Amino acid sequence: MSGDGRAGANADPKSIVERFGASVDITGPDPDADGFFFVKRPAAVDHDAFVTGLLGVIGATDRLVVHHRSGFAIVRISHGLAGRLRAFSWIDTVGAVQFDPTQFAAVTGAPVE
Repeated sequence: MSGDGRAGANADPKSIVERFGASVDITGPDPDADGFFFVKRPAAVDHDAFVTGLLGVIGATDRLVVHHRSGFAIVRISHGLAGRLRAFSWIDTVGAVQFDPTQFAAVTGAPVE
């Protein structure tokens, strides 16, 4: 019984898998596959410093799709790099986004491959 009185609330996942004879396979996207990601800075971080730091990490200006002074950027990077961005103190949020690149380019004038 767990500390809150519920049986199994803190059970070891491996023992559950073994008891039910199940298999667990947790896979995500290929870490080398590119995607589009929303990256948000904390309010206390200067936007110019955020964009400069982001460009230094992503490695190429064409990977910065758009950014806005309100504190975010959309970048095209690998899933693996997106995961590593979360470790930086000057980045608050990283999340995958899906949109129609052709429509986005038509509206913003930003080329998106």
